[in-house]
Amino acid sequence: MKIFWDRKEKPYILILFCLPFLWMFFSLLMGQYFPDPGKLLMRLSGIWASVFVVAVMSMTLVGKIKPLKVINRYRRFIGLTAFFYGLLHFVIYLVLFAGLSWTWISSDLVEKPYIYVGVAALSIMAVLAITSTKRMMCALGKKWKPLHRLMYLAAIGVIAHLWWQVKDDISLAVYFSVFLVPLLIVKILTLPAYKKLFNKK
Repeated sequence: MKIFWDRKEKPYILILFCLPFLWMFFSLLMGQYFPDPGKLLMRLSGIWASVFVVAVMSMTLVGKIKPLKVINRYRRFIGLTAFFYGLLHFVIYLVLFAGLSWTWISSDLVEKPYIYVGVAALSIMAVLAITSTKRMMCALGKKWKPLHRLMYLAAIGVIAHLWWQVKDDISLAVYFSVFLVPLLIVKILTLPAYKKLFNKK
């Protein structure tokens, strides 16, 4: 537990980050999402997963602001929360939406290819979650930072997932693109490889 709970305030941060989950869980128990809980819960969990992806991507910029530097303490914790809500989104799809029916799921894999992009983004976040501990940071050494830049690919996957599934309402795709696209551009422009290329020119 020392790996995660190295600061006394983290249990309170955990409660704060879990509030959307608790709200969804108790609302489900109270029957607020019926008759189609899967559809609404998928949307809500997807929104919160995207919110925390935006939070992760903005950490570098926000952490440079002096009064907000304290937020750097929770960089990995926010990343784990993004993965948690992404995983929750996927589990809700499998259990509540598809009913664990392989026939349903296989049909969706043909009709809704945006699922592949979402799963790819979730898989990247799973790798980053597994390697987010201090022990893994020490084990990976200099390879840790380049590995965790794969979060940029996950963010691109989130954007693609949102836009690809659009039918009529583009609001969510627009809102998250407004935040994620500029953050991605800034991060890509500050990559060491890009800087070297720019300096050569």
